[in-house]
Amino acid sequence: MRMFGSQKEITANCLIVGGPGAGKTSLLYSYETGKFLNTSLPSELIVERSIEKRGKTLNLRILDTGPVYRILDVAPKLMSAIDVILLCFNVADRGSMETAINVLSYIELHSTDCECCESFCSTKSKVPKLVLVGTKADLRSNQDTLFEMFDSKKTLVSRLEGQSFSESVGADLYHEVSALYHDGVDELFYELHKLFFPSLMERFHAFSRKIDMPFAAL
Repeated sequence: MRMFGSQKEITANCLIVGGPGAGKTSLLYSYETGKFLNTSLPSELIVERSIEKRGKTLNLRILDTGPVYRILDVAPKLMSAIDVILLCFNVADRGSMETAINVLSYIELHSTDCECCESFCSTKSKVPKLVLVGTKADLRSNQDTLFEMFDSKKTLVSRLEGQSFSESVGADLYHEVSALYHDGVDELFYELHKLFFPSLMERFHAFSRKIDMPFAAL
């Protein structure tokens, strides 16, 4: 991560990961084009965007490594250069939550960034920010999906469950999107701007949550 002019401009590398069917590529494609991706992409996708708010600029370089086997092969080697991870799961597939945990654990365990081979250990100088993303949120109101889930005696992941999952993996932020309708996509990346350029009140709330102050929700 590079900073310029008393942190008025930051350049950050973002890695988007998730298991098969998590919708990470569709999410990034939707962010880049505003359209829904109807077919799979055979190779990695890189999107570069600058987000300016309150006179401060976040230059994002977002990398989707492609299929999950590519994530497992490439991601650990990139961790020393990564500033934020977008960890995706499908709200209509509870199994994708476990897959997301496994992908993240693999990256942490096999990172070559420090001698002990644990990318988030205490000796690491830079800890990437972690954002949990619930994808395909539109399926919660899709009648075909609801009937199918009912017939198979399955349930979708609720927003509250997603938030709890986010806390369990230690994420800095939880956000839900629908790449199909481009709902919440732009807002997700604007939220990244807040992570790198938090307001005074946002810094206070973050500090309050860390020490479990009773007025943190104010």
